Amino acid sequence: MAEGEFKAGFVVLLGRPNAGKSTLLNALLKSKLSIVSPKPQTTRHRILGILDGFPVCLVDTPGLIENPKDPLQNCLRRQALAAAQMDPDVMVLLVEAAPPDEAALREFASLTRLGKPVILCLNKTDLPAAPGRHDAVLKAYAGAVKPAAILRLCALKGSGVAELLQEIVRLLPASPSFYETGQLTDRHERFFAAELIREQVFHLYGEEIPHATAVVVESFREAAGAEDEISAVLYMERDSQKGIIIGKGGKALRKLQDQAQQAIADFLGRPAHLELWVKVRKNWRKDPRALKEFGYQA
Repeated sequence: MAEGEFKAGFVVLLGRPNAGKSTLLNALLKSKLSIVSPKPQTTRHRILGILDGFPVCLVDTPGLIENPKDPLQNCLRRQALAAAQMDPDVMVLLVEAAPPDEAALREFASLTRLGKPVILCLNKTDLPAAPGRHDAVLKAYAGAVKPAAILRLCALKGSGVAELLQEIVRLLPASPSFYETGQLTDRHERFFAAELIREQVFHLYGEEIPHATAVVVESFREAAGAEDEISAVLYMERDSQKGIIIGKGGKALRKLQDQAQQAIADFLGRPAHLELWVKVRKNWRKDPRALKEFGYQA
């Protein structure tokens, strides 16, 4: 690069559900931006995180669901594919230690034919694995995607994250910054309030409840010297799910409201008051109109 030039660009994080993309985004930013849980399909939106100082624009994506089972899953898969096809400067492919099947290799190979450099990352290397398993998995993926770099990391513990950032910066083109210094994302606080509520649903409820829940923030009012006033609706698919969310005597809903309120206040860095309501929207995951109303791309 010529003197005075610096690097910047867009980096898309790709992988199957639960590969650790959101955890990696947060680790790279050293700030929590994407919600996380041990359950797959927690991420439902593309989320931009801006790493100040380089700058690097990191795009977290929903997992590349192999066999979508409903219109919502189709929507999430299309969002991930669209992110890969939006002309990123670098793609980070996050994989786990399970041997890939032929369908996965074909799909990831097709994404790399877009001509952008790929960094292949084996995540969760802290978990036990048979001798030679990591080498075999990386060899299989590398044969398909022809990566510009191969790394092993544990995003949850921060191991290998600094090395990944070095590789990202090495591969970025010379470019001016795309955003103002200090800007962390292009999303509004209202969006993150809904995400943090949904994260607590993932933490507090099991089985189908988290996946059957959509969160819509209906009002978000800021007032100088006072708490932010936030009102949100949780939409469920069935009356029985509504009953589980509320719990006996409303106990479960009060716990959810308290924990989500605290998470939102921590994220905003200021006091917030949250009111939650629960409604039923029959089979909303299969309803294109509901998906659009709830903010999911059709």
